[in-house]
Amino acid sequence: MNPETEGWSLQDDAGLPEMVRPLWMRQEDAAVAFGFQTRPAHYNGRDMVHGGIMAIFADHALGLTVRRAVEGAPTATVQLDINYIGVTRPGAFVEVRAEVLRRTRSVVFVRGMLTVEATLVATASGVWKILSRPASG
Repeated sequence: MNPETEGWSLQDDAGLPEMVRPLWMRQEDAAVAFGFQTRPAHYNGRDMVHGGIMAIFADHALGLTVRRAVEGAPTATVQLDINYIGVTRPGAFVEVRAEVLRRTRSVVFVRGMLTVEATLVATASGVWKILSRPASG
């Protein structure tokens, strides 16, 4: 799959570990989807994408969703739960769509679905802490 022909655009995201770059993004109605192309460095000893790679991607994509919901305020992951449902094969383009479930003054609850070719391969949910902005001066 060529993400560009499917409406995805490359994102310059210095916060994402180099191992999982590049990050792709696509606007979908009011939501944003994020994606990444798996490659051999992501495979485990059984030639499947390592669950840790999926967790890095989920953490980052859900975090970006939270960041949008709090208008760019700094945040930090305080809890992340991943449920692996299917196998992610080599060369797959993994997509995640996340939604904010609830926001309080100090935390945001979010969940997401990770898919490959519209097949659910994992779910993720978590809690992000909204941090204080540094004082300017």
